[in-house]
Amino acid sequence: MIVRHQTTTKKIAFFETILVGAVYITLSNIAVAKDIFGATKWFNGFSEIESNVAGGFTTGAITQIILVIVLVSIPYFTDVRKSISTLFQPATTRGWRIALIILFIEVIVLYLGWIKEFDKLFDTSIFGISMSIIPSFDGITQEIIFRGYIILRLARSGVSQTGQIIVSGLLFASIHISYAAAPGQDLITMITASLIPMAGTFGLGAAWAFAFQQSEYKLMPVVVSHILVIALVQPWLAYTYAIG
Repeated sequence: MIVRHQTTTKKIAFFETILVGAVYITLSNIAVAKDIFGATKWFNGFSEIESNVAGGFTTGAITQIILVIVLVSIPYFTDVRKSISTLFQPATTRGWRIALIILFIEVIVLYLGWIKEFDKLFDTSIFGISMSIIPSFDGITQEIIFRGYIILRLARSGVSQTGQIIVSGLLFASIHISYAAAPGQDLITMITASLIPMAGTFGLGAAWAFAFQQSEYKLMPVVVSHILVIALVQPWLAYTYAIG
């Protein structure tokens, strides 16, 4: 289990992690919205919706890799580097079991509740492969930040495990705000359509935070779980929202 050497106050730890998370989320969303790399043009052979979705995932993946590299290069953020180092350390069997259960539940719930196109599991088209492989990098970068850095930083300041889970879940939900309802719907529909996906992503982020803790703060189980969720589900969920 991680050794907690309290080096700063809880308030400072909360402020720092929320600030870093907010900047990370804001810059990622701006990059996608502005298509800063022109990634949608890389998918000219697809329909407009497909190129926008695939381009958005590509821009997000590149941006988040860059942001992690920037944080790693800043000496102050030792917890980011420590988070990455745990990728190469063995995790507990319990942690692996929980992470794989989360994967199984997430895939089943989303396919039964939202996507309802099981053939997407076996889509080997160029678009299908692009939608599975490119966003999978988010499974590494987002776990490094929203589980590794956030939780290790809070733990180092003596924040409870429950507090770690809540902050991790809330920030993880915030980066998926694009799944909320679009304007133009009636108020009740918008509230319902926004709260359900945000609650779902909070629950998923909180579950992975718990799995990370139960892995004795080793990152590999949640990274594998996250990558597989993306490969099997997330792009098709985004595509379903885009065409809806």
